Amino acid sequence: MVVKGHRPVLAVVVEVEQIFYHCAKAFLRSALWRPETWQPDLLPTRARLIKEVEAPRESLADLERHYGPDYVKSIYV
Repeated sequence: MVVKGHRPVLAVVVEVEQIFYHCAKAFLRSALWRPETWQPDLLPTRARLIKEVEAPRESLADLERHYGPDYVKSIYV
């Protein structure tokens, strides 16, 4: 679980006791596996989710800058 030399402080082990399979036809009809049906622009940004769920003091604009395109590059620095 080490990424770029960083070992996580916490890990979660999940044990599955029971699985409920959904109808295979429903998955096919959902078009879930067809990328042309996806609409990622309809999803809220990471910053907006954090602002709504965690209610930090930072403004949405500040959070958008922090969690912008360069955020992924700085996670393991």
